[in-house]
Formats: sequence, structure tokens, C-alpha cells
Amino acid sequence: MGIIMANLNKTKALFAFTSPRTIEKIIPEIDLLTTNLSGNKWSKVQIEYFDLLFASDFYKGEKYPTDPAFAARDRINRSPKVFGFVALNPEVKLTEAGKLLLSEKRLDETFTRQLLKFQLPSPYHTQSKTVDFSVKPYLELLRLVKELGSLSKTEIALFFSQLTNFNKFDTVISKIKDFQANSKKFKGSRKMYVSACFEKEILEIFHQDILDKKLKTRESSEISLQKFIRTKRSNMKDYADAFVRYIRATELVTFQKRTFRLIISPQKVEEVDYLLKTVNRIPTTYKDIIEFKKYLFNPFTVKLLSDNKDLLINKIKQLGLLDIDTSLNIEQLKDKLADLSISIKTKNIEERKRELKDYKELPDILKVFEQIKKKEVPDAPLFLEWNVWRALVMLNYAKRVDGNFIMDIDGMPLNYAPGMKPDIESEYNDFGIITEVTMSGGHTQYKMESESVPRHFGKAKELLNKEMYCIFIAPKISEGTLAHYFNLNKMNTKLYGGKTKIIPLSIEQFITFLKTGIENNFNNSDKLKNWLEEQWGNNQIMEDEDIWSNSINKSILKWAS
Repeated sequence: MGIIMANLNKTKALFAFTSPRTIEKIIPEIDLLTTNLSGNKWSKVQIEYFDLLFASDFYKGEKYPTDPAFAARDRINRSPKVFGFVALNPEVKLTEAGKLLLSEKRLDETFTRQLLKFQLPSPYHTQSKTVDFSVKPYLELLRLVKELGSLSKTEIALFFSQLTNFNKFDTVISKIKDFQANSKKFKGSRKMYVSACFEKEILEIFHQDILDKKLKTRESSEISLQKFIRTKRSNMKDYADAFVRYIRATELVTFQKRTFRLIISPQKVEEVDYLLKTVNRIPTTYKDIIEFKKYLFNPFTVKLLSDNKDLLINKIKQLGLLDIDTSLNIEQLKDKLADLSISIKTKNIEERKRELKDYKELPDILKVFEQIKKKEVPDAPLFLEWNVWRALVMLNYAKRVDGNFIMDIDGMPLNYAPGMKPDIESEYNDFGIITEVTMSGGHTQYKMESESVPRHFGKAKELLNKEMYCIFIAPKISEGTLAHYFNLNKMNTKLYGGKTKIIPLSIEQFITFLKTGIENNFNNSDKLKNWLEEQWGNNQIMEDEDIWSNSINKSILKWAS
């Protein structure tokens, strides 16, 4: 594994890093690598690293890969290396940017600085012979959102992927505007329209490959133009998904309410304007890899608005703190800004909760459930957590309903609940509920949820010291999961605080549950407790899990009456 990472000859469009799916997940993986293997030659310790990763409690995979060295490179040679958090040559080493990342202080700033340095070509990615790459993808993505006002994931997949050179910016803008205008005139369904657009753009982007009959894709032995188009479309969508997730980590962009299009966060407009004005669009040419690494590894080579003291003070005043001690240093002022942001965020979340309590948002919540089922939202598992939280807040009459997923300053979902916590916690006078949600199905659902859900249940019961229930929600409850919870509810398990009380519901059943509560003007938490207790009581005496599941289904329409 020499220094050069990849040449761009094989690629005709922009690519993003799809592993890990959220950039925050690289933090424990980089920590593991540099704590255990710093100073070693990377090519010599790849298998050792993968073994450490496989044994760690944050690694999600079940099966040990046939090529562990490749799996290790897949984790480290992409985001951690490309964004300058680790050096792999001549030996494994944590960079200054990596140290800042592992301190986890102001992650949004660290991600912003390093993402904006990513450029094609670079000493890590040599220039292509056929496509003239000259672009900083994340900088141009910000510019595109700013310029257009909002951007959908489909538009990123179709058109942003073609922005291989910053000179193509205006062409991409006009393509997106045409796409939006023609969509209104199209006679068939939206799905047909998008599908036709993908075909048209793919035939254009990969024109030469198609002429040269280079239709084989890595994923399949089937060689045909239709298969080629399907594979490219799926790749473009995956990359769009990754671009959205990574750019969200900067917290400069958020999702528009209702449409879930990417927009510049209203709180961060000045920051974005500052970056678009001050960061050079033209990729830098480096005389050698040493000069490049010096720039990449030093976190402060990209200046943010908040690094400028006057602008920072101004921003703090704008957010409402007028009486500010100007003798504080930049770091202290940034702490003040962070505290302010937290209180604005808390206020926005409380505001969201108030909006939810008068049922006006019900049509929107139901619509979002439909979009989640069809995977028409930017991140279905995260949006399921957020939407179930909204539904539970709307039902009202809890002392508190806390979503443990992370929201941005605008009150939109940003990232998942940390691994040690349940997705949502609700507390009532004399009982509590944890709600766990998943988009997975079949055997994967059983593997992922059979141990963590009861563990969270036991922990929550111990902490709250009240009667505890768990509602488990998935698009469809798998047979294995249902059987597992059915039996677990009957058994005394010390680790889980005795017998668990886990009630599984499909998304459809949860929607019926929500509507029933609202139609009956639910205002008495005893009714909820009685219903949960009754489902658990039936579990204790019923013959098998199917009979139990049918009885839950029948009782949902009556729980709040």
C-alpha cells in the first residue's frame, strides 16, 4: 500500500464515502487504531486492527470477513485518512486534526474545516486522463444549497454528482432548475419522471463507457445496459445519501420542515456566507505530499467565521447576548457561543413540543410515517425515531417525553441516540415507558434488537425506580423478535430487572394506536398503563406468541376509550 491512494481514471462523477454511514462513527475507530497501533507500518497491522475492531463493542457487523485486511482499509483509508484525521505513511499516527476530533469539542467545527479541505485531484487522488477534476465537493455542495435555497437528495444524486469541476457550477444549477420545471409538466407519476431523468443523465455521464461497451459492474456478472443503469443509479443514490449525512455533521445545513430538503440552517447563514467568500474554490497544487499533509493535518488551515474575534462577538450579540466581555479570548468566546446555541436549541425543542400538543401536526406526522415506509426521507431509521417521538409528545399527558437522538439547533434530527441509551424515554406519575424503534426486519432485526432492547429496559427500570414498560416499533415485527420477547416477558432475568414488559408493534399498529388516542381525547395516563399491563398479563397466560400478537392487534382500537 504505497502513498498514492487512488487515481481518478475509473470515475466519471463525484463520489462520497459510504462507510461509515455517519462520519461521527469514525471517532471510536480512529481512537482504537491510534491508541493500540501508533508507530506501526499500516500494511503490517491491518488484520490486527480489524481483529481489535471486530472485538469492540461499537462494531456492528456479525460475520468475520473473508479478507480482514481489506475490511480494515475500508474503514481507515477512506474518511479517517482522506479528511486528515490519521496519517498512515510512513507509520500510523494521530494527526493534530485527529487529536481535535478525539477531544470531541465542537465537532461541527472540526468536521467543517476538514471536509472543506477535501479536493479532487489531490496527492491522495491523482488526476484522471478523461475527466478534468477540479473541485472541493463539500464547498460546492454548500454553495449549491445556498444558491438554490434548498436541495433534495434526488437532485444531489442526479446533478451534484456531475460537478466534477467548479466551472460546471452554473450548468448544474440550470439542470436542477430544468428538472424542477419539467417535473410539473410531466404526465406520469413522480417516480416515473425521476427514473427517466436518471436514465438520461447516466447515458450522458457514462457515454464513453457505454460506447466502449464497458458495461460490467463490480456488483454483478450480468452484463446489460439496463443492469448498468440500475447499478449506477443505486451508486449515485448511495453517494447522495453519504454527502447529505456528512455535510449535516457540519451543522451548517438542516432539513426544511415538511419537505426534508437540505437548506442552510437559518442560524448559520453568516457562517456559510463567510466560508463561500473566503475558501478558495480552486483546488491547491502541492509541490509534494509533505506540503499537502502539512496543510491537511493542521486543523486551523481553514478559517471559520468563529475564528475571527470581531465576527464572533457580533454573532454572539445577534443570538441575544448583548453584554459580552470583549477581553475574553477566542476559545472562551466560542464556549459562550456554544452555551447560547444549546439554550436556543433547548428553546426550539420546547417550542416544537408545544406545537405538537394541539394535534395540528397529526396529518404531517402520518404523512412522514408514509414517507418513512417508502424510504422517501433522508435517513429512514433516524426519521423514524424523530417521528415516533413527535407522536408520543402529541399524545401528551406524560411528565416528559425525551428523544435521545440528537437534534440540530433548528430542532431537526441530526444523529442517532447513543448506543447506551433507549431511543425515547417517557415518564408518567407512577410508571415509565421506553420506546425502541428500528427499520430492520427479518433475522437482522432479531440480531440487532434481541439483546439491546431488554438491556435498556432493565437499566431504565433501575434508574427510574417505577413500573417500566417498553414499546418496540418496527415496519414489521419479525417472527424471531416476537418469539424472543414473548418468552423473555415470562422469565425472571436478573440482568433485565426481573420479567421484561416489552410490547411489540408494527408501524401500522403504532399509527392506529396514535389515532385511537387522539380520537378518544386521551387525557388519563392510567388508561395507557392499564392497556400496557393488560398486554403483558395476556403474555403470561397465552399459549404462544401468535395468539398474543393477535390479541394485541385487536386491543389497539380500544386502549384509550
